[in-house]
Amino acid sequence: MDDQSAQIATICECIDHCFAFAIWCNDFANSVDPEDMMWGLDRGFDLVSDATRLQSFLALRKLDDFFGGVKPKPDDLVASNFNIDMPDVLGEVGESFLTQAERTDINKGVAHLTERLSLDPDSEVDLKEIVNRSIPVFSRLVVALRAVDAQQEAAHWLDRTEALIERGQAR
Repeated sequence: MDDQSAQIATICECIDHCFAFAIWCNDFANSVDPEDMMWGLDRGFDLVSDATRLQSFLALRKLDDFFGGVKPKPDDLVASNFNIDMPDVLGEVGESFLTQAERTDINKGVAHLTERLSLDPDSEVDLKEIVNRSIPVFSRLVVALRAVDAQQEAAHWLDRTEALIERGQAR
């Protein structure tokens, strides 16, 4: 696989990770047997739930970086490296992928070890709202990435991500 296709696959994986918590909630959490919880599996359940929620927040922050939320480091993947039309892909979300308040809350509550160790599920940062708002952005980004995948070597990852986005739209 050429370098650009590998980078596109990495971006697709990041988009997929935005859906980690939703998949946990919809596909797995509903199947947990209450008796298992009584036998001490409740802590494991909580850990996996927290891990998927945090993974989704971190993936959203990474995509904010990708879309220009911060000054990139030399080895960062950024939209401009792929000649992506940012206003077109971001569309109705505006000039930035995350709001400044969302980014600050994710940084303080998830990405950095602060007194707010992790974002509480009842925090003001609404993961579901951010992911739902981002679905059209994800869809347009996949279209843009397909256009630059000249060798079509990332088609497998793009197809998987597109299917996950469609699944998110159906929720």
